Amino acid sequence: MPIQNNTAFILRNLLRPAVRFALRRGIKVRGIVDELKALLVDEAHRELACANEDHTVSKVSVMTGLQRRDVQRVAALDAAPSKHLDLMTRIVGLWTTGERFSRGSKPHALSYEGPASDFAELVRCVSTDLNPSTILFEMERLGLVERLGAEIKLLWNAYQMSGDVDDAYTLLERDIRTLVDGVDSNIKASFPVPNLHISTHFDNVSVAELRAIREWLLAKGAAFHAEAREFIGSFDKDINPSRYAEPGGAKVSLTSFSLCESPEARDENT
Repeated sequence: MPIQNNTAFILRNLLRPAVRFALRRGIKVRGIVDELKALLVDEAHRELACANEDHTVSKVSVMTGLQRRDVQRVAALDAAPSKHLDLMTRIVGLWTTGERFSRGSKPHALSYEGPASDFAELVRCVSTDLNPSTILFEMERLGLVERLGAEIKLLWNAYQMSGDVDDAYTLLERDIRTLVDGVDSNIKASFPVPNLHISTHFDNVSVAELRAIREWLLAKGAAFHAEAREFIGSFDKDINPSRYAEPGGAKVSLTSFSLCESPEARDENT
């Protein structure tokens, strides 16, 4: 069945960044098609799971338009969010918003030696299966904490991707998915108060001031997210288990990004 014109236009625009990514890395059409088939199968299984339906080859074939032999041959991609990314985000988030570990969005320095330390308690609040020493090693490797005698200090209150390719692209996939869902919800007018969707663009900025602009955006963005975490965290049942008796489970996502590039880099990315 042919795609309607407006749907084809939207789909093409959604796929354009992925196609650009593939071209820059020498990924050919066969590779793109193979990955697209795998994603179609994976997402069809997700849809069936949400509807409590059996995952049969016939159902997936009808949903995706793939032949039965392709459905059987394709190995669905593991699109689950990175556990490493989730773990660091939750630990940093609780450190900066939990009443026991911060004050007014300012995280305390925590003792870290022994199972009764503040840091061990922080890790146990996230999961009792984690080894605090292993988590501390990883946070030091990522440059998130600094040792100050018998205590550790949180250096940056937002988990930043720096060289970890898998985590960085997992975060990118999650952000794209969240943005698409948020815009789709706004278009459908699902809620009386819309989701935030704001962009700011300038195209004739002094190249010499790009570094200052980047620094300003990073500082202001980090401050805004610290304030948002403190506000939203006050309603989180994991952080405040005794404050709310009603059921939880609602999700709130807030993503910010910036891009500052010189005319030469902009021409290359066009």
